[in-house]
Amino acid sequence: MNPRFLRRAVLAAALACSAASSAAPVVDDAAELTRLDQAMQRAVVDRDPVAFASFLTDDYVLVVSNSRMVDKSAVVAEIDSPDARMDVNDSTDLRIRVHGDTALVIADLHQVGRNGDTPFDYWVRYTDTWIRTPAGWKCVSGHATRLQK
Repeated sequence: MNPRFLRRAVLAAALACSAASSAAPVVDDAAELTRLDQAMQRAVVDRDPVAFASFLTDDYVLVVSNSRMVDKSAVVAEIDSPDARMDVNDSTDLRIRVHGDTALVIADLHQVGRNGDTPFDYWVRYTDTWIRTPAGWKCVSGHATRLQK
């Protein structure tokens, strides 16, 4: 074997091993999106509009069961409204589909709380669309439909 070729092969192998060992760890997108979903739901119960807003893109839009579209500022304002309180906001049965830099989180959400003096206890099924940004995953859109449970 040509010594020059052998040196190049060894150098190439060493560089490949070095690159592989110094590469960033592979992120489990589904696990990260599950963590983000749980933290986002927790921010609602904690009445933390700043934390909640940090999960959303600036052009976020939520479509609710009555087909009304709600922008980011209106959704965030509801988190801190003195007229509303959410005691339970738990997502279950998460189905996460990642396609490159776009992901769908589909889940059922149990919500218990009060609107003024009126208590509520209901379930919705939602689809959140997330995009990978330089700052990490951000939710760009949501759609929620009331469930009969």
